[in-house]
Amino acid sequence: MVHLKYTVNVESVPRQWFEQAVVTLYDLVAETRTENGRLFLPDGREVPDIRLVRGHHLRAGAVYEVDDDARVRVEGWDRRSALRVSQHVTDGAVTADVEGVLRDVERPREAGLRGTLSSSGTNGSNRWPSLTRATGTSHIRLDDWWDAAARESPGPGSGKEPALRRPALPSAPLEVRLDHRLGRATVRATPGQLPDGRWAIRVSLTARGRSPLRPFTAVALRLAARALHRHFIRTLDTMAARWNDVVPELVSQDMPHLRERIITTALETREDGSGPRETL
Repeated sequence: MVHLKYTVNVESVPRQWFEQAVVTLYDLVAETRTENGRLFLPDGREVPDIRLVRGHHLRAGAVYEVDDDARVRVEGWDRRSALRVSQHVTDGAVTADVEGVLRDVERPREAGLRGTLSSSGTNGSNRWPSLTRATGTSHIRLDDWWDAAARESPGPGSGKEPALRRPALPSAPLEVRLDHRLGRATVRATPGQLPDGRWAIRVSLTARGRSPLRPFTAVALRLAARALHRHFIRTLDTMAARWNDVVPELVSQDMPHLRERIITTALETREDGSGPRETL
């Protein structure tokens, strides 16, 4: 087994802004309409690269084709209970199926993802399907996240407990798990508040082998522990740097400006016909 820990400092996101942003996005999507499968914004402009191919717009069972290589299905669309959406993506060799859920639009309480990634190889065949298949889940309890984010943090790398102790959370509010025939990896994250208002997010990674190959996987993990630790730190630092580049400017926007930014992003098309659009 390998167990790694690291803390990154990132700009915080006010809960009130986050909840308003979720409602703003929901309302904008709810105001769209379809005509002959084409999707239109409230002002009449067409959203490119998205078509309704089955069912009724924003109703359970509705299926949308996105960029010709992905399909999105609405599993549930209820503002007061939950939004559920699944996506199927394939390029022939690799297939991904992901389902996401957000509970309670007006005051989000929890969100999660679960999915499967599989590969058939470059020639479209696979003699060992269990070795090229992985499943994953992620879950965040938003009430617990902001409760933890309001607590004093000892700061990065100090190893000390905060002067003011509060009852510990039952578990990390954010957990991500990846399962493969050869092993399982679990990532947990808990935020804390720094004196300047930023978040110090404590992240842990636990990786272990699974029976009957557990002894062999354990040896491989031990041999790769140092390289894994370097990659773990480098990945978190890169993610934190990206977060700190984007989030401060984003959360400074009021909801009308955020709505316009979402619309601008939705109307962008990919000039070369490949690769994802820019995110917010």
